[in-house]
Amino acid sequence: MAYIRYITKSNNREYASLASSARDGKQVGQQYLGNLGLVVDKENGIFKSRELGLFRYTLESGFSDLPEGYVREPRGDEKESLILDFGDSYFLWEYMKAQTFMPALRAVLPDQSDTLFTLLFFRILTDKKACCHAETWYQGNYVSLLFPRAKIRSQRISEFMAAVGAEDVQRSFFREYLGCLYEEGGATGILIDSSGLPNDSKLSVTQISNHNGNISLEARLIYVLDRKTGMPIYFRYCPGNVVDVSTLCTTLAELKQYKVDIDYAILDAGYFSEDNVRELFRNRVKFVTRLAPNRKLFKDVARANLPGLMDSENAVRYGNRLLYIREEVVDIYGNMGFAYVGIDMDSRNQQLKRAAFSALDDRLSPKDMDEKMARLGLFVLVSSECIPIDEILPLYYTRQQIEQVFDVGKNGADLLPIRIQTEETFRGHLMLTFLATVVLQKLQRDIIKKSKKKDKINPEGATMVLRNQKCKVFDEAIVPQEAVKKVNDVYRLFGIHCPALIAKCS
Repeated sequence: MAYIRYITKSNNREYASLASSARDGKQVGQQYLGNLGLVVDKENGIFKSRELGLFRYTLESGFSDLPEGYVREPRGDEKESLILDFGDSYFLWEYMKAQTFMPALRAVLPDQSDTLFTLLFFRILTDKKACCHAETWYQGNYVSLLFPRAKIRSQRISEFMAAVGAEDVQRSFFREYLGCLYEEGGATGILIDSSGLPNDSKLSVTQISNHNGNISLEARLIYVLDRKTGMPIYFRYCPGNVVDVSTLCTTLAELKQYKVDIDYAILDAGYFSEDNVRELFRNRVKFVTRLAPNRKLFKDVARANLPGLMDSENAVRYGNRLLYIREEVVDIYGNMGFAYVGIDMDSRNQQLKRAAFSALDDRLSPKDMDEKMARLGLFVLVSSECIPIDEILPLYYTRQQIEQVFDVGKNGADLLPIRIQTEETFRGHLMLTFLATVVLQKLQRDIIKKSKKKDKINPEGATMVLRNQKCKVFDEAIVPQEAVKKVNDVYRLFGIHCPALIAKCS
């Protein structure tokens, strides 16, 4: 028979735990079942623990949320939250309200918008932490006043993740989001790449992956970026054992369902295949991609162009790098294309000594050694259209933007590590991460665009500086405290005014 056991500790606070008792003849045995935590309201069965926050438990109904409209009188030994972290959440909310994609964020589960925005702010404004810490942060931040109806106890967060990960919710969001970014049918240039998400949980999407020689148990996340703005526009995922080359046609087909007509794609070598190339030509999507060295086209182009490639007439400057590049018209699976074969001298010089020692150790003949050394720093890009040689590298290297976005997701939006046990919550985790990455990417690009060297403002430090501005909470109003120069610099950079008084929402 289960019962609640109460005990008063030396701090005069009462705590409770679950126990059960059973009679075995004349002996009565007792068994500990779990901890309920601090007794907040004994009559109504209200408890508080570090893991669950404030919750209700009764022997008849088990665990549940607080009763609707429940209000309790604070005990004399409790401290009210009269001073909160303010500047970071105030700035972020004012910034987000001005963005063109804000209607799409508001449309995601509108009846749970307080929970959505609270978890977004938690991911953007704090160091990577498990969601079980969200309630502690929430109670000490202005976010609790911005979004007072947020449900962020651990069990409620799991339910929310499953809801926001639902297919119909994500489809509705992308229709709204892409409509905010583009007019219907508007064409765009895109960048596509994938990243592994290591995960030890037994999900159907968690499979053994061999990606570029790295073997791991993972799912693969695919992001699509707008080439001009650098903004993430779409994501999807697939099992870890699905290779990149198999995902391109599906990704383009899904984008087409949202009426996004792609006119240009920049791809990594893993996406080059006969099926993908034919699909791109069939849909009149221009493209640039790198060739892997094991491709027949790579070997044919290299063999034909290596002699005389490092002649001065082929020299190209790209920033502080010296390259030699030559263009050749080629056949790409029955379609006319253009190959750009080049040697990167920085890469070549870095490899030269190591390759020479390796060749000598392997006792290669002078001919084989010369052939091996000639290929150091060699690369081949192919394009569906003719591009001036001095423009091909700047165009292809816009791909770096997508690598930066994955970095933003992993280091700023809590993409990793994955603490997920079901595919439903896994989908929600990816969705929430995508939304946080959209906000962070736009914020970082705006800070870089607006900042000057003398401002000494960087994306990583801005929110940390802002967090130092506090606010005092009164019955009917919130009074932000005076902002120091660094805080004012961030506000001024974005034209945001911090008022002396904010009316408290009822």
